[in-house]
Amino acid sequence: MKRWWVAAAAVVVVLALVSGGLVLLLTPAHRTTFLVDSSESADFRDVADAVGTAAANMSPDDALALRRFGGTCDAPDTAELVTPGTGQAAKIGYAARAISPNGKPTLLSGVIAAIDDFARTYPLRGSETSRVVVVARGGADACGKSADEVRTIIREHSARAGVKIDFRFVGHRLTSEQAKVLKAVADATEARATRFTDDTAALVTTLKEVSVPTSLVAQEVVLPKSPCELVTPEVLMAAYPLPAEVAGYKPYYGEINCQQDRYVHAQGLIERPELAQGFPAVFELKDGKWQLWNAGTGGFSCGEIPREVWKAWDVGCTPEPVVCRDANDFTKVTDMNDVGCPVAIDIADRYIAAARAGQTQGTGTFWVTDVWTCSKYPMPDRPNVANPLQCQRNADGAVVRLGDNW
Repeated sequence: MKRWWVAAAAVVVVLALVSGGLVLLLTPAHRTTFLVDSSESADFRDVADAVGTAAANMSPDDALALRRFGGTCDAPDTAELVTPGTGQAAKIGYAARAISPNGKPTLLSGVIAAIDDFARTYPLRGSETSRVVVVARGGADACGKSADEVRTIIREHSARAGVKIDFRFVGHRLTSEQAKVLKAVADATEARATRFTDDTAALVTTLKEVSVPTSLVAQEVVLPKSPCELVTPEVLMAAYPLPAEVAGYKPYYGEINCQQDRYVHAQGLIERPELAQGFPAVFELKDGKWQLWNAGTGGFSCGEIPREVWKAWDVGCTPEPVVCRDANDFTKVTDMNDVGCPVAIDIADRYIAAARAGQTQGTGTFWVTDVWTCSKYPMPDRPNVANPLQCQRNADGAVVRLGDNW
């Protein structure tokens, strides 16, 4: 009988040592949750891309997770999209970009859920830091709770979690009132100073900075250079070589303007620029390499490059025409310059109604408002009666075409 007890005790000791060793082996030094505002927003993709970039900037040994929040105060909607784990920065990026933004920014419910995530025994907390990086885009809603109530709720959940969580708050394009609410919630978590950004580039940089564990910052670890920081004339020349020497002068890329760590506009030049005009080129980062997107002096289509990037470059682009309403007659509506289909259809229908009511002028079927000028568009070798109709916005020349006879 004694031998049985001795053997059982030995097994228990061995199992305890093995399980303890596994816990030490599996415990990450740093665990970070990205808590993202997924409320309705026109530029949510910028936020998703920034979160993906920040995650990719972190150590593969860090445990990373992704949670979103949104909904209403009566029915807050928050979900953990990626559970904590190491080596899943790419998964964070994919999941963030797959979010369909909707609802209102119920920030408090998201913060509480993120705290409760750390209350679970598994996944394991960080042995050195446990962090939540909050990205608020559509504002912040404490759902009628006062600052004292918010502080009490957060402290209660933090106490139950039994771990000190390092909160970092980033507010992106918030109004002054929204910023006040965000700061009140941040103060209740005893977070560091809330950071605010107004453009995509600043958001990417700030998220990289606040995601780095404090212990690493103290060691003055240098962050890896971003794609924009690594763009050089030589890199672009390898992606799209310029022609050989012109009159003995070597060509090169200059006036390089990189945006969002993804898009570059540059000018192909030669050592004596008075010999020829610049050759504009646009590059895009794909699969970790810069590739030519388009080049030439004939202008660019906008494509899928965000408008704010073209604006930052101070370069015009031509949107792709969009058929807003298809038909085999004059009721077909085509948006030529990205005015938006609701606007395009509205002015087209008003013009058609005015023509039917006999309110247009002359053989050109002119009809003018404070905002638009509509008429027939003269086509070469075509009688006036067969000319198509269009409306042009007075302020910027944007065009809406009517009919299928263009």
